[in-house]
Amino acid sequence: MTKEKSIDMPVEEPPIGEPVPSKHPRIRRVMRLLLTGFAAVIPIVGTIWLMVVIYKVLMRVGDALITFLLRALNLMQSGTDLVTEDFAFYGSNFVRFLIPVMLLLLIGFGVANRPGRQFLHWLNHAMQHVPYLGFIYSALKQFVDAVKNLGGESKFKSVAYVEYPSPGCRLLGFVTGNYHDSQIGRDVTTVFIPTSPNPMTGFTIIIDDEKVEGSSMSLEEASKMILSAGLVAPPSFQSDIARK
Repeated sequence: MTKEKSIDMPVEEPPIGEPVPSKHPRIRRVMRLLLTGFAAVIPIVGTIWLMVVIYKVLMRVGDALITFLLRALNLMQSGTDLVTEDFAFYGSNFVRFLIPVMLLLLIGFGVANRPGRQFLHWLNHAMQHVPYLGFIYSALKQFVDAVKNLGGESKFKSVAYVEYPSPGCRLLGFVTGNYHDSQIGRDVTTVFIPTSPNPMTGFTIIIDDEKVEGSSMSLEEASKMILSAGLVAPPSFQSDIARK
């Protein structure tokens, strides 16, 4: 008897770029809903968590300042015992919170003046030259400056796209000026292309007006998108979850 040879039928594979159909659509839907709920809750929980952390830090700083002041009074007035480990008097929490807030206001007032700015410039220069710590200090300072500038007055005029390095690939940038180059006889635009996720660094290009593509994004929306490396997109950008 001769054995019949089995013929292997070719398995159709989905085209490149298309998602593979799931064998468990219910599980996939549950995971999608879970991800949607997670994305909705994270901003609220993150904001509350950050506020609680800041409050606890201010309270600890307030405790340390109160202890320091009371010990200083003990040294000035020998024989007194003003220092107590328990600050449980009426309104103590408000005092512990208010003292560091007032200290921050005083620091802000000092930095807003010329002598304070000069001292802060000297301090920044000194910290940046400390081995190892200078790198961490510079990174944190650049991040804080970037976040601080989100709600402040910006010198950028608008948001624009520049096609680079290949057709269909666009760089997100901020328009800083429009000029007429008399040497070449054309109108040009200066665009600052920030890096992500640190928009404080980047490069500036001078490009012909017709090669600049305008964007409907606001300066704040573009800054958030750059800071989050594209995770936070403006409402005009439709996410993959919304499309499915």
